[in-house]
Amino acid sequence: MDGYRFTTVGFLSDYGLADEFVGVCHGVIRRSAPGATVVDITHGVPPHDVAAGALLLAQAVPYFPEAVHLAVVDPGVGSARRGLVIETVSGSCLVGPDNGLLIPAARALGGAVTCVALPEDPEASPTFHGRDIFAPVAALLATGAPLVRFGDRVPLGDLVVLGLPNAVVGEGTAAGEVLQIDRFGNVATSITPLLLEQVGIYPGEFLAVTVGNRQVQMRYGVMFDGVGVGEFVVLMDSHGLMTICRNQASAATALAAGRGMKVTFARATRT
Repeated sequence: MDGYRFTTVGFLSDYGLADEFVGVCHGVIRRSAPGATVVDITHGVPPHDVAAGALLLAQAVPYFPEAVHLAVVDPGVGSARRGLVIETVSGSCLVGPDNGLLIPAARALGGAVTCVALPEDPEASPTFHGRDIFAPVAALLATGAPLVRFGDRVPLGDLVVLGLPNAVVGEGTAAGEVLQIDRFGNVATSITPLLLEQVGIYPGEFLAVTVGNRQVQMRYGVMFDGVGVGEFVVLMDSHGLMTICRNQASAATALAAGRGMKVTFARATRT
């Protein structure tokens, strides 16, 4: 569309859909950028869970066209934390709080090029910066406003970065954490196929999988139809993470799994 830099605005938040928050932000964007399409990435981020929001945002943004992404998971709203606009190598921009939420997504888009801090707005609600600060900025970016219009540059090294979970290898084992649980009850971990290869574990083998204090043996498979309904299987998911699943059932419920729990994979013989 003529005059628009971005015709797509991606929107992620922990607002949920029971209240008016998401709809109001849509309305604010439409008032300033009626030609932009707002795509809801998700509004089901667990309340205040910045790390979960950061992971979901990073997983989503590579599949968008060049866009401005509005992300609001902001337990520090109204405090001294900064608001940011980050321009990335891909050309896309990210708008949201300086609490680590945006950084994994910036990396997924090739890395940050420029960042500006949004000035405080004394007229903004201290509890709804999504409506009063971030959504208006996202809309103006879509219509072609330059970053310099929004604030002063911030050194990239000064931005808040989250300490996200890693995975490690031991003697015949790979250990990590539960990163997320989707609506099907699949349990995504911080362990990758490459780590399993490093300890000599390959598809087709049986694993002893420990989540918290529960252990289950299951096959390292490549698709669901390799096991029966209700059976466990470990798969590489669409984001390259080893994920514990049950065919047409919830692995998370069966294992009482929760985000942040310790996970260990080890080779096992079938019993």
